[in-house]
Amino acid sequence: MVGFQHAVRHAAEAAGLLDEPARAIAAQAWVGGGAPAFAAELARQRAALTAALESALGRLAKEGDAVPSLARPSTGMTAVHGAFSGVEPAQLRRLITGLTTAAGELPRAAVSLGAPEVAAIGSWSAAQADDLRRRLALILRDGGDLAPAPLVAFGLYGGHAPSAATALLTAVAGGDTAALARLLDLQRQATDPTLAARVNAWWRMLDTAARDQAAKALPGLGLLDGLPVTLRDRANRELLAGEKARLAALLTTVPSDPHLRLAWPALLDRVMRELDHVKAIEEGLAQGGRNGRPPAYLLSFDTRALGQAVISFGDPDEADRVVAYVPGLNTTLASYGSDLNRAAVLWDQAHFFAPSQRIASIAWLGYRAPQIDWQLNVPGRSVATDGAAEKGARALASLTDGLRASHGPSGTANLTILGHSYGSLVTGKAAVLRPGRFADDLVFVGSPGVGVRRAEELGVGPGRVWAGEAAGDPVADLARFGNDPGDDSFGARRFYVEDGPFYLTFKAHSDYWNDESESLRNLAHIVNGNYHKVTTKAEEQP
Repeated sequence: MVGFQHAVRHAAEAAGLLDEPARAIAAQAWVGGGAPAFAAELARQRAALTAALESALGRLAKEGDAVPSLARPSTGMTAVHGAFSGVEPAQLRRLITGLTTAAGELPRAAVSLGAPEVAAIGSWSAAQADDLRRRLALILRDGGDLAPAPLVAFGLYGGHAPSAATALLTAVAGGDTAALARLLDLQRQATDPTLAARVNAWWRMLDTAARDQAAKALPGLGLLDGLPVTLRDRANRELLAGEKARLAALLTTVPSDPHLRLAWPALLDRVMRELDHVKAIEEGLAQGGRNGRPPAYLLSFDTRALGQAVISFGDPDEADRVVAYVPGLNTTLASYGSDLNRAAVLWDQAHFFAPSQRIASIAWLGYRAPQIDWQLNVPGRSVATDGAAEKGARALASLTDGLRASHGPSGTANLTILGHSYGSLVTGKAAVLRPGRFADDLVFVGSPGVGVRRAEELGVGPGRVWAGEAAGDPVADLARFGNDPGDDSFGARRFYVEDGPFYLTFKAHSDYWNDESESLRNLAHIVNGNYHKVTTKAEEQP
């Protein structure tokens, strides 16, 4: 009898070895990512441990011995999906310590009680402790006591948040260009709102040698949303230089194949157009660092067809305030200079009002904008339909996923998306794709509609949707794509914009960034978060 009671006490002690890890989970050692899956697995291991120990006691019991229940009370493991702004090292070390203790004690209990399945649970605990200890060390290496949310959610517990991207990222680390192409395709689809966060965590968890290897082997690496902006800029500039050299070489070589020679004039025209696009990007980047502005960063580009480019004045990863301008009708890479100028003057004005704030202003031409040309009646290209906006919205949603994923830990960072003309429709559709996580402020100027009837459908906070319309702007009152954002029934906050010409011309549609204009000042106040300074009517002007 004494021997059995000793076994009961030993089993009861062993049954409690996973309680401390469970309490660490209940204290929210992390939130989001693979936390729910990890919590569920820990609960399953605790239940399996109890069952194995009770089964072992049942085999040891003699006639008259009562096998007690070893079930442990619930610890309220509430590892939920959601945002997480930092790492609490003490809680994570508590979790690791508890698992390490279980890993040491459970094999001994398995031998003394004759329960080999208990040893298997000890092996699981050891594997988890080793993995978490390694990941925590890597996180604290880069982030100190405060790590970015995606690093917590997917870097620390990435093994418990499976995704189609996981295997692709592993292949990319080995220099697999096909895997990178598949990742970029997933990025274009924008169906996984966690993709950029996974990319960011994957990169941060690589050591320096692995990072260097991936960057050298994959020229297109900088096109991935979620990677640090400084890395993207460096990789994309190298890619742009390589593209420029390739195109220049084509100009000096007439194809020897007679069939290709017949097509040479058309090929030559395409090469010249793409070289012009390269020049437009280079000129845009050269604007960085001028007139007191911060350096320019190349986040992505595509010289083909009408061309695309995303350039930021200032590093979004370090900024307190980030604004991304989304252009509309007739925008191409050939005309990108005017869009860059709008981003630049908005940075100038915002910096003038708040010189102590770190500001990044992005000119986002990340989609094929509709054109007034022969494709006017093509559904996926026409300004009269939302086909182009649907594609653009996915790219814009991916951009904001990436900006949030790569931004350094901060409680003050604010993201504003500014949609102009057809770009406001792109912005509205992107907001619907990422409800509650797309942007902090949405601003629409000269909008033909944003795809919804009311501002509340866009998923930002109350009073954080803004609309500006110039009298005389022929686009602003169209309401072609849902309710007019400037109408009271839409529910946006109107800000003052100077009237355009009394007759309908497209000049009024483009005057929102004019120097010394009240509209530009109001845009800057919104970007800076100084909402009380935003004027709503002419008599409020200083």
